[in-house]
Amino acid sequence: MAGSQAWVNGAHSQALDIAVTPIRMGTYLAAAQQDATLARDFYVWDRDIAAAFLADIAIVEVALRNAMDVQLVKAYGADWYSQDIGLDSPSRSKLAQAWDRLPQARRTHGHLVAGLMFGFWRGLLEPGGYVGKEPQRFHFSHEGLWNSVLSKAFRGGRLVAAADGSQFTRSWTLGVVSIVHAVRNRAAHHEPFVSGFPLPGQQTRLQIQDGHDACLKLTGLLDRDLADWMRNTSSLPGLIGTRPH
Repeated sequence: MAGSQAWVNGAHSQALDIAVTPIRMGTYLAAAQQDATLARDFYVWDRDIAAAFLADIAIVEVALRNAMDVQLVKAYGADWYSQDIGLDSPSRSKLAQAWDRLPQARRTHGHLVAGLMFGFWRGLLEPGGYVGKEPQRFHFSHEGLWNSVLSKAFRGGRLVAAADGSQFTRSWTLGVVSIVHAVRNRAAHHEPFVSGFPLPGQQTRLQIQDGHDACLKLTGLLDRDLADWMRNTSSLPGLIGTRPH
């Protein structure tokens, strides 16, 4: 039962209050101007928003890593991860961690790609950084990897960027991926969306619609037909319109 009608049973509302704790519920109370019933409605609505985001990102995250992996395999072979392709230290570290998590019998290309977190693929779109320690400390730029390999993973890049009034570049693509990554982590860690969400390391605060737009934009960068399907099946637009009031 949706909305405030769900709280006609006092035991249910009390159980939610105990489960959530006052500190966590404080975010929702603030958004509800201290109306406890509305705050509970916000909490349940926020849960549904997070679940809808994760449903969409379950598609686009896998599509992103597979598209990038396809181009890496074309350029370097299926064992690209064991070659020096110019990755910076954070990317190498994430790669090593994913490899170490795999049992010996599952240390294959397919299992490794499946085990690499969203943050690894996002990191390949970063400008790059350093590897090693002084005196053996060297800078690796990811721009060359983007120009020669990874830009090809985003087949709709130029069209989507143009529709956005932008140029299709590594940094612009990183911006789109970063929003989806932030939404993904926020939903997965059960952090609230009711008052929007921040981008890590930035002062920018975005709204739920911005996150949904970024998911559609990233899907369009990878595959126009997949984006069209997601646009017609995502439950987010309907949920955004049912925000409690």
